[in-house]
Parts: sequence; C-alpha cells; structure tokens
Amino acid sequence: MSVLNKEQYFLKIEAWLKEAKALQPNVCDWIGIYFKASWLDQEDSTDLVLGPFIGEPTDHIRISIDRGFCGMALREERTINIADVREEEVHIACSLKTRSELVLPLADSSGDFIAELDIDSNTLGAFTPKIEEKFQEFASTFPLP
Repeated sequence: MSVLNKEQYFLKIEAWLKEAKALQPNVCDWIGIYFKASWLDQEDSTDLVLGPFIGEPTDHIRISIDRGFCGMALREERTINIADVREEEVHIACSLKTRSELVLPLADSSGDFIAELDIDSNTLGAFTPKIEEKFQEFASTFPLP
C-alpha cells in the first residue's frame, strides 16, 4: 500500500471507528485497529501494528501475535470478550484504567483475517452479550482499501 493510499485508507478507518464508538459511547474508552504487519506493510512479520485509534495514547504500537488478547483474537480467529482484564495474566495493559476488553478479528474480502477491532472499557464487565453482538454485526462493515 503506497503512503498516499495508506493515509487515505486510515482516514476511512478513523471515520469507521467514530461510528463504532457511537454504538456504545459510554463503554468505549479506547477503540482502535491493529493490523497484521504482513498485510499492512508487506513485512515478513507476524506482529500486529497499531493503526488509527480513538482514546489516550498507548505505548503498544506493535504487539507480537503471540501475546495478549489482541494476538489471541487473530491466532484463534475468534472474538475475545474479557469482563475483568485484571483477572487475566494474558492481558497487556495499554492503560491502568482498563477493566474490560473486547477484540474482534476483521477479515478482507477473501475471508482472511487481516486486522482486529480492539475496544477497551474502564468499566468492569462492560461488554454484555448484546453489546458484543452489536459490535460483531458492525465488524462486517470494516472498510477495505
């Protein structure tokens, strides 16, 4: 993806994230996209790289696919919904305020998982089954370049 195309694509992603946050603004304290580096930048890597996000800055701009709930969602190709991240050793703390997390894998038009929607909440047990379902439906609208 060329730099110009990447910038234009990220603008589409930012608008999409604003729509996602609007689904549940009271529980979405941080929301962003992590892409597979191999897809986004054609790197020979299994790492995940942070794309656009809404919320406080994080030091976690690159995550090994072998770590955290973000890596787990793409490794296992399934939604991860954690009611209390402090109870889980796997959690990578982007913010000490985070209490619950929802991570949804995102696919390209071929059905290959290329990214994920990562949502953190400062509320314990924020992502009820109904809220998770809303975000799963929304994930199907993930914009591709």
